Amino acid sequence: MKEAVAGELAAAYHSKLVDQVRTSDFRHVAGRLTVHLAREFGFCYGVDRAVDYAYQARARFRGQRVFLTGEIIHNPHVNDRLRAAGIRFLTDSVERTHRLGPDDVVILPAFGVTVEEMLRLTAQGCTLVDTTCGSVLNVWKNVVRYAQDGYTAIIHGKVRHEETRATASQALKFPQGRYLIVLDRDEAAIVCDYIEHRGDRGTFLARFGDAVSPGFDPDTDLIRIGCANQTTMLMSESLEIGEMFGRAMRARYGEAHTAEHFRTFDTICSATQERQDAVEALLAAEPLDLMIVVGGYNSSNTCNLARICAARVQTYHIADPECLVSPTEIRHRPIGAPSTANARETLSSDWLPQGRLRVGLTAGASTPNNIVGQVIETLEQFAAQGS
Repeated sequence: MKEAVAGELAAAYHSKLVDQVRTSDFRHVAGRLTVHLAREFGFCYGVDRAVDYAYQARARFRGQRVFLTGEIIHNPHVNDRLRAAGIRFLTDSVERTHRLGPDDVVILPAFGVTVEEMLRLTAQGCTLVDTTCGSVLNVWKNVVRYAQDGYTAIIHGKVRHEETRATASQALKFPQGRYLIVLDRDEAAIVCDYIEHRGDRGTFLARFGDAVSPGFDPDTDLIRIGCANQTTMLMSESLEIGEMFGRAMRARYGEAHTAEHFRTFDTICSATQERQDAVEALLAAEPLDLMIVVGGYNSSNTCNLARICAARVQTYHIADPECLVSPTEIRHRPIGAPSTANARETLSSDWLPQGRLRVGLTAGASTPNNIVGQVIETLEQFAAQGS
């Protein structure tokens, strides 16, 4: 059904303006405004494929109920369009009471679903359309191998993120499988300290709560560990956390025995890395007055792009073009705030400088080109008003 939905997808998510900016060396000049677009931005292959499959499923199974287990990606614009197309979300309150059966179609999102949910949907006889990203599947493969070989999976991720929950569930496919989820360097440091020096077991378990597998015992389950990550985390942080655990295991067991106790694989998503590399390159190459990062507030990869930019230049993370309220006001997610769909917004004033204006622009992997194009158009309008 790919050709059948191609026109609908193009109409919904394409932008001629973005195409023009690409062909103009990723630069858009209008009066006093110059927009520098990162060379990698927006929809990645996995997201593009997932959205495409969702539209194909709706076209292929007309006359049947088509559901999504939850948000297909973390972008409210895309999810609302899917709802408008007749795809129902099992996480919406009005849908939670539905009993699924063999006549129903269920789309699995790009993040994947937990092993438990997959088994339940299969048992109900639903037709499943699996859009799980290949990069996520690669992480799962390594986590399963850890569990099979008796290694605890240390997952750098957000404990309530759909992808991280799905990844953690893979560790439980084997009786000896265990997992521990760490959010950042600070949490990794706590675990590393326990590996090297032990500590109070009860305090440790209270600290990590639901971030550990059932029956987790740090005294036995941290003897052999393997590192993995949520694919959309900050690449440099994931790599650093892996190095921290490697050092802790060497300190605890000695260089000669580290391989028996520690494993790590590169499970960084290439698209996530490319987008992070692209903003780093843009920030290094161009003197910018400010940076705009576009994407859902619960989009991990978008939040991490904003973190990178904020370390170098005034940065605003906006969910959509409507956040650009006026030349004097902007609604945005504060950098470092929790990444949730209903994250608190801040209204800032006097955000658009006078005179020559150089704006950097990027978008998370779940942001379509039409949204990026609308942001450029709005910036152009506001710059003209202030000239």
